[in-house]
Amino acid sequence: MKIKFYFKLIKDFVRLGFNSDGIPKLPKVILKSIKTGTYMDIGCYHPFKESHTALLFKKGWSGINIDISKESISLFKILRPNDLNLNIGLALKNGKQKAYFEKNISTVSSLDKTHIKNIGRKNKFIRNVNVYTLKKIREIYNIKKIDFLKMDCESLDNKIILKSDFKTLHCRFLCVELLPQEVFGWKFREPLNKKKNYYKDYFKKSEVYKKLQKRFKLINNYKYAFLLKKR
Repeated sequence: MKIKFYFKLIKDFVRLGFNSDGIPKLPKVILKSIKTGTYMDIGCYHPFKESHTALLFKKGWSGINIDISKESISLFKILRPNDLNLNIGLALKNGKQKAYFEKNISTVSSLDKTHIKNIGRKNKFIRNVNVYTLKKIREIYNIKKIDFLKMDCESLDNKIILKSDFKTLHCRFLCVELLPQEVFGWKFREPLNKKKNYYKDYFKKSEVYKKLQKRFKLINNYKYAFLLKKR
C-alpha cells in the first residue's frame, strides 16, 4: 500500500516542478516573526501541494496535521513522520460523523453534506469518521502552545470559531478560510472583475471576523485564506 502513496507523491513533485514549498505567501509573513515553531494544520489535505505549512515544515517547524481523509494522512506519515498525523475531523461535538468525499484526496471533502454540492461538484462516497471539538483535541494531546493554527474545514470553520472560546483558539497566528458565499449566501455570485480589496472587504463583513478582531488583527490573505495575528 505504501508504494501507491510514494508513487502519488512522486507524481505530485513532478507536476509541481519539484517544488515542495506549497503556498508560501502566508508562511513567509509568519517566518518574519517566528523562525521555528509549531503548527496545527486542520484540513491539511497534502504535505506540499496547496499547503500553508509546507514551507514552515521545510524551515524546521513541526506539529499536528489533521484530515478526514485517511489517504491524505498516509501521505503525511510518509513525508512528515515526526509530526502527529491524525485521521479525524474537527466538529462542534465529539463522536462519529459522516464525511462526504469528492475523491480520496481532495480539497473540498467535508463533514458538511451540502458543501460539495454547493460548490458545483459531486459527493462520490461517504465514510464515518471520528470527530472532536478543538477544545477536546487540545486536551487529549495536551496542546498548550500553537504558533500557527490553520483551519480549513470546508464551510464549517465559521460555525466552529463562533462556538469556540478564545482560550481554545489561542495561537500566535491564525489562518481561516472563508468563501464569500458563506457570508452572503450560496446564491451569491462573485463579480468577474474583483476590485483590489475584494477578499478582505467581504471577510471583514463576516461574523467570524467580528468575533476574532477582539483578539486578532487581520494582516494578510491568499485569496480565501485569511491570516490573523494575535494582538
